[in-house]
Amino acid sequence: MHMHPESYIEMVDQDRERAMARRALERAAREGGDQHPGQARGGIVGLAGLVRSLTTAVGHPRSRSASSGSSRALPSGA
Repeated sequence: MHMHPESYIEMVDQDRERAMARRALERAAREGGDQHPGQARGGIVGLAGLVRSLTTAVGHPRSRSASSGSSRALPSGA
């Protein structure tokens, strides 16, 4: 049976997408019980978390009065 080249390419693409989706589901099922809440994550999710934490830190600077300390008066005898 002869198949049109564009139909064949579309069929191959659909098969590849189904296979990728199946592998992603299998990977998620395997890793589902293996979560580590404190562990840093890589990829775009880790980068987004890093950017979010940096923007939060920059958006809410610490008070400078606590770090400057209090000024002490010199003793009158000095």
